[in-house]
Amino acid sequence: MKAARFAAVVCCVLLAAGCGSSGKQSEQAPSPSASTTSPAPPRDKGPVCAGNSAAKGLHVLRGGFVKLPGGAGNVSYKEARSDGSARSAVLTNGTGLGSAEAGTRAWTVKPGQAVTVGGASFTVAQICTYRVVLTPKGQKNVTESPQPSSEATWPSLVDGRFRLRWHVPNNEYSGQYSAVVTEINQGPRADIGIASRDGGDAAYRDARVGDTLEFAGRLWKVADIDVGDGSPAESSPHSGYVDLQLIGPAGG
Repeated sequence: MKAARFAAVVCCVLLAAGCGSSGKQSEQAPSPSASTTSPAPPRDKGPVCAGNSAAKGLHVLRGGFVKLPGGAGNVSYKEARSDGSARSAVLTNGTGLGSAEAGTRAWTVKPGQAVTVGGASFTVAQICTYRVVLTPKGQKNVTESPQPSSEATWPSLVDGRFRLRWHVPNNEYSGQYSAVVTEINQGPRADIGIASRDGGDAAYRDARVGDTLEFAGRLWKVADIDVGDGSPAESSPHSGYVDLQLIGPAGG
C-alpha cells in the first residue's frame, strides 16, 4: 500500500512539474508559469512557530497529508493563519492533494487544542508555517513521524546547500523522497512539491528567501531563488532554481 501511494503521489508531483509518465522532462515548450508576474500573496505575519517545540508526534507538513495510526484515515495541513501574535492552522481529513473530496471536514485549530479525526484523538502540540505536530492522546510511547535511517536517504549537499532546478524532479533519497520546483514567480517566490514514501508529503506554495521548510526529516532554509529565463533546466544553464540551506534535524 505504501509503495502504491508513493507512486501515485510522485506521479502527481511529476505531472505538476510538466513531466511525462516516464519521469523524464517533457519535450513541449516550458510553461509560462515560470518567471511570471502573478500577484504575490501577503507575507505571513508570524510568529514562525507557536506551541511546544519539544513535543513529539506526527508531523503534518504544509500542503501535504499523513495517514493516521490504527486506520483512522488521513489528516492534511491546508492553510496557515497568523495575526502577528498568535498562530492557527486549518486541518482537514482529506489527502491534501488539492482536489475536492466528498465528506471532507475542516478544523481551524490552535496550539494546545484537542482534535479528533476518524475517531482518533490528538493534541495540537505545535503549529508552524511549515508543519503541524499532532500528539496522540492517551499514549505513553508516542510514535514520531518516520525519520531517515541514514544520511544516504537525504540529499547530497554542496557547501551546505541543496539545489532544486525548475521543473526537474530530484530523486536523490534512495527512493524515499522526490522534490521538484513546480513554479517560480517574480518576487522572487517558488512553489516546491515533496513526495514521500513514508508520509512526509508537502506542497510549499509561494516560498520566499528566508522561509523554513521541512522534508526528509530535516529543516531547510530557503537561501536563494533565481527566477531564470523560463527554460527547462535540462536544456539551459539559465533556468530558474531554488537553493535550500540545511538547518538541522526536524525535531519533535
